Amino acid sequence: MQNNNQKLVYMGCGHHRMAGFCHVEINIGKNKSGPPDILADMTEQLPLEDNSVDLVYSRATLEHLTYRELINNFLECQRILKTGGYLRAVVPSFDLFIKEYENKIYWPDLKGSPDFPNENYVDSFVFNALYHDHYYLHNFDTLARALRKTGFDNVVECGPGETNVKSASHELLEAEIARHGEIIIEAKKTGREPEIEKYAPVYPKNQFKKILAKYFNIKISSYKKRKPMFPQRGWFREKIKNIRKNKSNNFIISGSHGQADRQPRWESRLDLSAGEAVVRGRD
Repeated sequence: MQNNNQKLVYMGCGHHRMAGFCHVEINIGKNKSGPPDILADMTEQLPLEDNSVDLVYSRATLEHLTYRELINNFLECQRILKTGGYLRAVVPSFDLFIKEYENKIYWPDLKGSPDFPNENYVDSFVFNALYHDHYYLHNFDTLARALRKTGFDNVVECGPGETNVKSASHELLEAEIARHGEIIIEAKKTGREPEIEKYAPVYPKNQFKKILAKYFNIKISSYKKRKPMFPQRGWFREKIKNIRKNKSNNFIISGSHGQADRQPRWESRLDLSAGEAVVRGRD
């Protein structure tokens, strides 16, 4: 999507939508506001051209990635951003969690559960830290170090709506003004080469489990998981239907491995081995 001739990408959008942004989401169930523009894993290669985007934005998303996935996402942002473009992220602030714990601040409005009771300030701290499959806790230092490793510079902490991408400031302000307990950072792609390469995906050795993990993003564990990774009813049918529909939308499923052939105006050949993306035919 474009905003004043600038290309803005919203990664991990969930149900949230922002005017002028191209929305990227992997969870097919998060479509209350309609399907995303791109259905893809933000830690894999996205069907977007190199050096084509002015701003990559995420909100309450990076904490759901492992550190390996975070690095891979930042490197993918490096690839698609123009030199002079910006990465902007909103994540829960571990520093604030610690401060609230030290000051014994209790959040009674947090809805507890048998797994996460919320009866005092200690429970509130644990709830905030581990809520909804958080995989990593961030502050400015953790994010800045990861950004610099992946080639970003001029890393700064921002207030709601404060951005170098002025055409997006209104939408960003509306998205961020009511958020609590989070840090907002923005970093610039200056053209400096990353100091680190993408981590290779790790797949199970069992062939069946490997296919599920590689092509359907499903991991089966022998342990009793807190939240089992299993798709909702109709998930496979919907996924295959979207892939078939895609063929009539001027997009082609590619059988190549690794690099996807890219075409202009957000259009691309798609490589299922590189993130099994499904793109909606929309500018």
